[in-house]
Amino acid sequence: MGENRREFFRVVFNQAVTGKVSVYGGRFLPIEIYNVSVGGLTFSSALNIPLQESVNCSFQILDSAFLLPGAIVRKSTRVDTIEYGVEFSVNQGTSSELFKQLNYYQIRQRKGLLAE
Repeated sequence: MGENRREFFRVVFNQAVTGKVSVYGGRFLPIEIYNVSVGGLTFSSALNIPLQESVNCSFQILDSAFLLPGAIVRKSTRVDTIEYGVEFSVNQGTSSELFKQLNYYQIRQRKGLLAE
């Protein structure tokens, strides 16, 4: 089994969560989010976004909405979409709130209390 090199735990959604991404400071476009951690997220989109491009990601975990700045750090082409990895650049307060909500989400997910 491979070694987990992640700094933060990652919540993997049973079904992709709808979110939005803004590139180049433009309007927000819909994306499908597959997982989120305090350090970043993975999403897919038909958009072709360059590596290292700055983005703003908007999504909701339970009842908390997040709008987080980040940068594209990974990109892989699929059949009809492109999958991206985003690294967040957020302050300690935002990180703490996201950590708390992800923890609550993961507990509810493990107990089967989510209607995904």
